[in-house]
Amino acid sequence: MNPHFIFNSLNSIQHFILKKETDISYDYITMFSKLIRNTLNFSEKEFIPLEDEIEFLNIYLSLEKLRFGENFNFFIKNNLGSESVEVPSLIIQPFIENALLHGLLNKQGDKFISVEFNFINRVLTCIVQDNGVGRKRASEIRERQKHRHESFSTKAINERLKILSEKLGQEVSFIYIDLFDQERPIGTKVEIVMPYRQVW
Repeated sequence: MNPHFIFNSLNSIQHFILKKETDISYDYITMFSKLIRNTLNFSEKEFIPLEDEIEFLNIYLSLEKLRFGENFNFFIKNNLGSESVEVPSLIIQPFIENALLHGLLNKQGDKFISVEFNFINRVLTCIVQDNGVGRKRASEIRERQKHRHESFSTKAINERLKILSEKLGQEVSFIYIDLFDQERPIGTKVEIVMPYRQVW
């Protein structure tokens, strides 16, 4: 997890404390501590229940909403029906972080991220979609700001997937899709194909 995210979360919580918004600050401290605890627990496991992964992502996005404010919204949807599965731990969060930092951070107006888990021909797919500035515009902004180094989230994705592929002997694949409305960029979608374990 990006150290900047931890710093930003603590900064936001401190803001509520200084404003004497005790109930809100307590709620966010509780969420933050649970996120850190789960990160440490899940990092030791190859697979976790999908419900735990969704709860983890929900807490992460709720904390990010502190930074992005009321014009940021998200939803997470499990389309697997009654099927119970386990998924590789901590795979999806770096993709979401990528969408936040590169797609939404520089966007004006309403910001939105959706995360959906689907079975397509018995293949488990997670789709992360944002309504951000698009990858071309994000790249131009990074160039202008002289941020030519590989981002933390991109590095985390590549390292995590490499480790997972070596352990499982099965490649985890993903593809980015640029979204347009009559040639105007309206966001980015990434489709992640994931191994899974059926839970009976």
